[in-house]
Amino acid sequence: MPVIFYKAYMKSKLILLLLITNLANLLHASEEVVVTPANYSQKASVAVPSIIVINKETIQRSSATDVADLLRWYAGIEVARTGGVGQQTSTFIRGANSNHTAVLINGIKMNSATTGAPALEVINVSSIERIEIVKGPRSTVYGSEALGGVINIITTTDEIENDAEIHFSSGRYSTTEQGFDLKYSNAYISTDISFNQLDSAGFPATITSSADHGHDNDTMDINLKTNVGKLGFTFGYWQADGNTEYDGFGTDLDQDRKNDVLSTTFTFPFSDFWNSKFSVSKIKDEIRQNQMNFLSDKDFAFTDRIIYDWSNELSLFDTKLSFGASIQDEDAESLSFGTRYKENTNENSYYLNHQIDIGRHTFFGSTRYVDHDDFGDETLWNAEYAYALSDKAKVFASYGTGFRAPDSNARFGFGGNPELKEETSRSIELGTIYNFNQNTEISLPVY
Repeated sequence: MPVIFYKAYMKSKLILLLLITNLANLLHASEEVVVTPANYSQKASVAVPSIIVINKETIQRSSATDVADLLRWYAGIEVARTGGVGQQTSTFIRGANSNHTAVLINGIKMNSATTGAPALEVINVSSIERIEIVKGPRSTVYGSEALGGVINIITTTDEIENDAEIHFSSGRYSTTEQGFDLKYSNAYISTDISFNQLDSAGFPATITSSADHGHDNDTMDINLKTNVGKLGFTFGYWQADGNTEYDGFGTDLDQDRKNDVLSTTFTFPFSDFWNSKFSVSKIKDEIRQNQMNFLSDKDFAFTDRIIYDWSNELSLFDTKLSFGASIQDEDAESLSFGTRYKENTNENSYYLNHQIDIGRHTFFGSTRYVDHDDFGDETLWNAEYAYALSDKAKVFASYGTGFRAPDSNARFGFGGNPELKEETSRSIELGTIYNFNQNTEISLPVY
């Protein structure tokens, strides 16, 4: 199965960025609430790391058909793709490899176990409510693959209002899209159901090809929330299912792609200041080649991952403490260029996050202990500080470490090396942010 991956290699360097951004595209006002930096809700104004938030209005005004079209407009994020819509897509945050970015669907990591990279090309923007991006290491919060940053794609909202929407669009390369979004809420339950269908004839993926390489994709998203007394329950299911045609070194090929993200969460508020959650999530990433390889067999790549997570949040005065544990069981299976493998890995993690807000000072510290059955144990940590110079300006500093276990393809796939070691990183960042008004912000980070 010919697959091309773009990689950018990290080097020790100092980068100075000056970014002036319209806040219609990048919301960072004090009222904005984000969940990705610490995996719990907090005001963007007190979150220390560099954050980008792309809201629903920005997505709807854009002409983007997938996430890559949106991300390429933002500083510190590079996007590479091998053709038009649906073709192989890679994203690099601050020069890190494409498999150094953790991509989440509603907080659930969807990165493939075979390559470590996420399937950004299958994520239709029509079902997205907002996107939160954290630049810099977040392995202490999200584990492996979060060395360079995190992209959290959120498809629903906490406050659902009764609404119904039907849309249709048509564009170049015989591209059509249609879908619906239904929202319903009452005192007991709230639901959000959407379906989107995208079909494009595409264009030749290489200059030597005369054939169009098309793509079709059906995306379904279901979210449900209910409460029984003080107990809460949420259910989410996201699926993208489609086919992509591409050029395989002069030969026209195609493959079927299917991604599933399933999650259930039970919330137990022990008191007004202590909230406990238990969640079970499951992701599947399936690629099936529709042409025979030279050994008269069809290549494939499968990922099946289940995660059990128990987390707690304690809020007392000006401090917030979160801690918990997670168990991950992951299966990877692949056949590519005649090389076949089937690998199971397990990972146990224990984590602790602590944030203190004292006047103009914000302190955030986090640590995660990772016990990987193939790569032993690793202790990770982040230390961050921000000082509000005024209501509009702040300075910040952070230091963090990252960890990534090599993906199964790199170890056991075609041309792989079973002796590969884990990847680790260290990151330092200093910066300042100034909000001129509700529409304009200037950010000056050095990392």
